[in-house]
Amino acid sequence: MKNADQNTFLDINLKSLCDNYLKIKKKVNRNCIVAATVKSNAYGLGVNKVLPALVNSNCKHFFVASTDEAVEIRKINKKVDVYILNGLLLDNLSIISKYRLIPVINDLKQLRKIECYQNKFNKKLKIAIHFDTGMSRLGLDRNESADLIKNKSKLIKNSELVLIMSHLACADEPKNKKNKTQLKKFDEIRAHFPKCLHSISNSGGVLLGRKYNLDMVRPGISLYGGNCQVRERKHYKHVVSLKSKLIQTREIRKGDTVGYGATFKAKKKMKIGTFAIGYGDGFSRLFSNNCKIYLDNKRINLVGRVSMDLVTVDLTNFTNIKLIANKEFEFIGNKNPINTVCKSVNTIPYEILTNLGKRYQRRYIS
Repeated sequence: MKNADQNTFLDINLKSLCDNYLKIKKKVNRNCIVAATVKSNAYGLGVNKVLPALVNSNCKHFFVASTDEAVEIRKINKKVDVYILNGLLLDNLSIISKYRLIPVINDLKQLRKIECYQNKFNKKLKIAIHFDTGMSRLGLDRNESADLIKNKSKLIKNSELVLIMSHLACADEPKNKKNKTQLKKFDEIRAHFPKCLHSISNSGGVLLGRKYNLDMVRPGISLYGGNCQVRERKHYKHVVSLKSKLIQTREIRKGDTVGYGATFKAKKKMKIGTFAIGYGDGFSRLFSNNCKIYLDNKRINLVGRVSMDLVTVDLTNFTNIKLIANKEFEFIGNKNPINTVCKSVNTIPYEILTNLGKRYQRRYIS
């Protein structure tokens, strides 16, 4: 049920999303699988809508963070492959079996756990294994990697190993030498596992070139129109727009202040517009006195602090407020893309997207 008083809209262009997916497919080697990373509710955009759109573009492999997310994917689609990046954290592995999920094994303890389960219940489950090549976060460390390579026939008896993977730490920096170092380490590891798929690249890795493609790439932010490299030129289409209508306007006099803390003080008579959007909706408090929004081609300054549910802007240059009373102002969009917005608050497009709240009225464009 839509809220009758909802004046703020999150537009999600599924066609642009799928165009980005198909563009990535053209960038990579012909036989390289392009999976899609849809963790955190498809980066906050709604996995229930994003996943079917990507499936219609012939995407068959999806990566999520948690088992709960994986189960949600399986309930949406019965056929796709679903990988769980955070690994095997469940005590009850029957969920993995029931929903035909593929856990990404991150240490030998997890490997022994799933091997034991399969042996006990006579199951045959698919797994992926993550080897840490320089991220120092998830994955088998140097010693565990050597142990598995030496004893793989003993340690992997029941599981169907379908993928080995690693993760690039500096793919956002194309000239960083660590990229080549990690690829070399992973090449040495994957030589011992020739019968499964190999993957090291996320969105940034795709842009490093085809030698990083291997058998599968796992783009995330690029699908949603976000930049994944420092000083990245425009590669992908804009997907997300955040728009809002005015809920009130007023005139203030010279010396009047706006918002909590009185952080903005008028130097002249001004017109102030208020919108029903705030940090409770994921619109960061760091945008206080530090954001531009747009109406058509006019750039408008946000003034005062962002509060939980409201923001205020300077409408002084508009002579007739009645003409714009029902217009949709662009907070994020073609004039103000997430890759620009994020820079004003020293963050990354990932954070902007995943913070967008649930109170917006969502409009999906096919």
